[in-house]
Amino acid sequence: MGGYLLSFACYFQLLCLSLQTTNMNGTMKKRWSMLVAMLLGWVLTSSAQPADTIRQRMDSLQRELHAMKVKELVLQNRLDENGRSAKEDSLRKAEQKQRIDSLRKITPGVPLVVEGDTLLYIYAALGGDDPSHRVEAVQRKVMQIGKSLKLTTDTMHIFSSEYTDDVMCGEVVILSVSDYDGLWNGMSRRALAEEYLKILSLEIERLHADYGLKAKLTGLGWAIFLIVIQILFFMLTARFIRYLRRMVLEGFDGRVKPLEVKGYELMNIHQQKRILLFLTRLLQVFLVLVQLFISLPLLFSIFPETEKFTWNMINYVWSPLRDMVVSIVRYFPNLVKIAVIVYVVRWLLKGVRHLSDEVAVGHLKIDRFYEDWAQPTYQIIRIFIIAFTLVVIWPWLPGSESGIFKGVSIFVAALFSLGSTASIGNLVSGIIITYMRPFLVGDFVRIGDQEGEVVEKNAFITRLRDIKGNIVTVPNNSILSMQTVNYTAAVRHGKGSIVHSTFTFTYHVPRETVKSYLLEAADRCKLLQKTPKPFVLYTSLEDFYTQYEINGYTQEASRLWAVYSELHQNIVDVFSEHGLDPTSSHFVKVKNEV
Repeated sequence: MGGYLLSFACYFQLLCLSLQTTNMNGTMKKRWSMLVAMLLGWVLTSSAQPADTIRQRMDSLQRELHAMKVKELVLQNRLDENGRSAKEDSLRKAEQKQRIDSLRKITPGVPLVVEGDTLLYIYAALGGDDPSHRVEAVQRKVMQIGKSLKLTTDTMHIFSSEYTDDVMCGEVVILSVSDYDGLWNGMSRRALAEEYLKILSLEIERLHADYGLKAKLTGLGWAIFLIVIQILFFMLTARFIRYLRRMVLEGFDGRVKPLEVKGYELMNIHQQKRILLFLTRLLQVFLVLVQLFISLPLLFSIFPETEKFTWNMINYVWSPLRDMVVSIVRYFPNLVKIAVIVYVVRWLLKGVRHLSDEVAVGHLKIDRFYEDWAQPTYQIIRIFIIAFTLVVIWPWLPGSESGIFKGVSIFVAALFSLGSTASIGNLVSGIIITYMRPFLVGDFVRIGDQEGEVVEKNAFITRLRDIKGNIVTVPNNSILSMQTVNYTAAVRHGKGSIVHSTFTFTYHVPRETVKSYLLEAADRCKLLQKTPKPFVLYTSLEDFYTQYEINGYTQEASRLWAVYSELHQNIVDVFSEHGLDPTSSHFVKVKNEV
């Protein structure tokens, strides 16, 4: 559909141009008829072709139509000159000017641009070259002549022929001016050539002054001078740095003391020397970079070929600094808002921290709020306050609305969510354990198969020290799924932790005798409490023996291994003292009586 519309637009536009043609002779009318017929056939056959192809053909037909229009104006001008009297010259010139103005509106000229300067415009074709090719040829010749390594350039002049006036430099034709060019510019061919001669002469002289052999020799001399000056500055800088290093090395002997704060030595003399020597090296690098930043642009700006490189090099350094300063100035009101919010939040966190410290040390009592909850609660409140602050100041951050900033934020969030699933689970479990209070730091506990004293409890893990002195790390996520026994809690909230041990003995020995011996052994234990007293339970009656359980209270929950060892030792000693073998027989020998 787009091809049909574009084809129809092209046809309509060219048809309008053709209707503007008046006073044509027979030959011109035949040519116009053939062009319109060809255009109509082209529209019907190429309406389904791509838009780029249609545009190219339209441009080609427009150029051909404009050329025919110019030929028409020239022929009409000649007819006017032959068929009209001198009295009608003013009317003829007015009509001619009107035709040129109407044609100029629909035919843009091609500018001749040399190093950013627009010298002139060319509207008409010449021979087989359209205006664009003519401009390219003139530009190439002007640059070639102007940049030639000669002391002087050849003389610029005009050579007139039957059909053109040529603007020449020596034997080289730079630009040919035809009657069509004069018609487009509203002047004679000779006058237009003289005007072009002045413009091109000035441009070639300027180019030769910048790129000629004399300019190259002068620039080479200045370059050598700048290089020599820069080498001298390098030598002076090196000598200055050597002087500073010698002052550092010699000035420390007996004059400088170690840097101390409240008796603690922060930095000795040797370390201070190393830091100062490093600073002198940084100073040398800084001075060299400053000199290069000044000298290199000057060196490259001597020659026009490298002048653009000079400004590019300066922009590489200046543009980031300028953008940074502009960004700071532009975002200064937002930075003030952010600073005020951060300052208020900082004092708010200090207030919350003070309250948590008061609760932790017991100065501030809150009903049903334990002291060990103070620090974890403070950390949770702190995280929420910081998160809320980030949400508030996020729109005011520089670049927060850019797509790159948002993309990086999403990428970091995705990495955090995908790579920290186990960590988040341990964190949540740590918070739950903190407020459940199954154990505290210093308690002797059993978690699953591990027993030991709790030496550390944080948001992610819990560390135990077992009876062998080893540190066992248990993830908080697994603690919630395992059975936990706190031996120290019984000591802290009750009479003490009960130590018990199972003992079996045969039925041949009276029950009370075994009970008294077990109580005597428990009474000898220094790590068991005297009050409440130890007691014995009969836990099982087997086929050949009775199972006893000796129980005793102790406050040494963190030393249960020592309590059990002492109890077992005393049981063996007591039974040995009374001549009883503390064993249970599973087989009984029966005696036959006669």
